[in-house]
Amino acid sequence: MKKILPILLLGMISCSTYEKPVSRSRTAQEIEKEEFVELMKKDSLDKKQNAAESLDILLNGSPTDKRVSLIVNNNTNCNIILRFAGNKFYNLPIQKNFRNFIVIEKGTYSLGANLCNSRYSSSKTFDDSITLTLSESSQ
Repeated sequence: MKKILPILLLGMISCSTYEKPVSRSRTAQEIEKEEFVELMKKDSLDKKQNAAESLDILLNGSPTDKRVSLIVNNNTNCNIILRFAGNKFYNLPIQKNFRNFIVIEKGTYSLGANLCNSRYSSSKTFDDSITLTLSESSQ
């Protein structure tokens, strides 16, 4: 008769249990931060063409032009995305304490941005090239 010997398989038995990783929802700030990085990459690729187009409109523009050039100063301590919503949609990334520019079609736009811990929203009609400055309130 054969003997059956119990074999201790220490290396094969694990005391740890498998736990499914907890999926965490990303916050709105995290999503916007990722979007900002992507927009800055695209902005840097198009910078030379956009600069030439913007300067042409600023220096040679006429009332009959369909587009305007905007320079936007970001006087806050956070990176922002200025969003334009109208007949067309534009997203302009602007680094903290810096400026950026954009060429848009003339018209009325709803503007929005998260300025650090504050929300900026406004409605503006652009029929001429201008400079906008965004800053945190001093309340």
